[in-house]
Amino acid sequence: MTTVYRMFKKKHLLFDDRFTKTMCMAITMISSFAFALYLELLLPPEQRFFYILPILVGLIIGWRFSAIIKAPATLNGIYNGTLGGTMGMMLGAVLQDPALCNIPIVSETMIATNMYSLAIFTACLHALICHFIRYSFKA
Repeated sequence: MTTVYRMFKKKHLLFDDRFTKTMCMAITMISSFAFALYLELLLPPEQRFFYILPILVGLIIGWRFSAIIKAPATLNGIYNGTLGGTMGMMLGAVLQDPALCNIPIVSETMIATNMYSLAIFTACLHALICHFIRYSFKA
């Protein structure tokens, strides 16, 4: 993600605002989603402070990427980062406790299998989006 950020910061002036805004929205949403999901799966659910942490991380990711572009896009990036952080947090909570959505719990191994498979899928999706963005900035 840091390589995409550096490339985004260096080459954003070569393209129009619509293109860079679209790239900013894509990387902000998937990065904050993936990071919030990983935080939700790794941090202990007992402490109340950790409930807001994935949302704050998504907000910071959105703010950093959208600060490169002009002022109206900053609000858009913050919104997408916060939304991605919220969605990642919700998916992580449902993966840890499927009873939240009235999903029948079969066994602990099924829950662990779902957690691993969705975490790996999210990592692959994040890598794919980063690759597409790096490919689109090659000029």
